[in-house]
Amino acid sequence: MKTISMFRPFVVMAVLLILAGSCKKNDDSEIVQTDLQDKLQDLVNTELAAYKVKYPDYPGGLAMKVISKQGTFFVSAGMGTTITGDIHFRAASNTKTFTAAAILLLYQQGKLHIDQSITDTIPGTSETYVPNTAAYNIPYKSSVTIRDLLHHRAGVYDISNDHIPDTVSGQVPYKGKNYLEYILAPDPEHTFTFDELVGVVAKCRLSYFPAGTSYHYSNTGYSILGKIIERVSKKSYQQYLMENIIIPMGLQNSTMPVLGSDRQIPAPFASGYVLLKDSQINVTQSNMSANVAESTLITTPNDLSLFLRKLLSGQGVLKPQIINTVMLNYLRTSNNSAGGYGCGITYTNNLGFGHNGAHEGYLSQMAYDPLTDFTVVMFTNSWNFRGGMTTIIEQLNNLLVNNCYKAKSIINSN
Repeated sequence: MKTISMFRPFVVMAVLLILAGSCKKNDDSEIVQTDLQDKLQDLVNTELAAYKVKYPDYPGGLAMKVISKQGTFFVSAGMGTTITGDIHFRAASNTKTFTAAAILLLYQQGKLHIDQSITDTIPGTSETYVPNTAAYNIPYKSSVTIRDLLHHRAGVYDISNDHIPDTVSGQVPYKGKNYLEYILAPDPEHTFTFDELVGVVAKCRLSYFPAGTSYHYSNTGYSILGKIIERVSKKSYQQYLMENIIIPMGLQNSTMPVLGSDRQIPAPFASGYVLLKDSQINVTQSNMSANVAESTLITTPNDLSLFLRKLLSGQGVLKPQIINTVMLNYLRTSNNSAGGYGCGITYTNNLGFGHNGAHEGYLSQMAYDPLTDFTVVMFTNSWNFRGGMTTIIEQLNNLLVNNCYKAKSIINSN
C-alpha cells in the first residue's frame, strides 16, 4: 500500500500535465480558428467594398463557406448581419455534379454502362436509354455515349443558351429566337419537360459537331442525362435524386423544383438581383422547369460544401474508385486550358475539383482540393449585367474564383 501511495502524487501530477497540455492545444486551436475566421471575414468585406467602388449601386453581397483541417468557417458581407450557412440560393449549374453523381451511382450498381450509346438497351431490359421516338432523334444519335454527355463532348445543341438559327428548315415559329424565352413570354409558369427540350433539338436538326470529337458545354445534353436517370431508375429525376443522393448524404436544406409554378425559394434566402444599365430587378422568383438536371438546385452553403467534400473524398454515395478513375478523370476543354471537365465536374488549376453556377440573380463557385482537404463554396446574389456577359465573367473571376484562391491561401498559411 505504501508503494501505491508513494507513486500516487506522481500519477496525479502526470495527469495534470496532460490536461494542461490538452487545454493549451485547445486554446491554441481556438486562437487559430478565431484568427482564420477574422481573416476570411476581412477578405469578403474588403473584396465587396472594392467591387462597390467600381459599381456603387451593386445590390448583391458575398457569402463563403470553408471546410478545412484547420476548422469550418462561414463568412458573409452585404447580406445582413444575421445570415448563416443555412441561407438558401440558386446553385444553378452546380446541379450537374448531382446529376453526374446519380448517373455514376447507377453505373456503380451495374444498372447502366457509361460507354454505351444512348440508343443501346438498358441492362436487363429491352428498353433503350432514351425513347425511340422522334423527340430523341437528335443528330449523331447512335454515336452519342453517356460518357460523352457527362463530359459535354456529345455535340448536343444547347437551346437554353443559344438561339435557334434562322437557317433551320421547315415551319419553326421560334427561328432566330431563344426557345425558352419564346415559350415563357405568353406563359411564365409553363412547365418544360425533357421530351420537349430535346425535341426542339431533334426537330431543328441542330448539333455542334459529331459526338466525341470536341467540347461544347450543353445544358440540353444534361437534360438527356436526366431522362436516362428516369428510364433506368423508373423514378422521376427529382425523386431519384432526393432518395439516393440528397437525403443519404445528409443534405437537409436542398431541393430541386420541377414545376413551372414552383418559383419560390425556401426561407431563409438571399434575394437575387440583376443590375442593368439604369436599374436593378429582383429576380428571386424563377421558373426552373427548363433547367431540371442541369441547373435546378436550390441549396445552402452548408449543404453544398458538405455534398462536395463527402462526395469527392469517397465518403458519399460513390466508391473512391468510381470517383478517382471516372468522375475526376477530366479532359481539357481546349489546348490552352490548364484545367478541364470530368463527369459533371470541373478542374480548376491549383484550386481543385468542383463546378460553378450562373442563373439570373445568382453566381456561385464550389471547389474541393483532395491534396489539402480544402473545400470552399462561395456565391453572390446579383448579376452585374451592365456590360452583358463581360461583367458577368468579371464577377465570376474576380468576386468568386479569385477569392476562393485567396481563401485557400489564408487557410494553408496556418
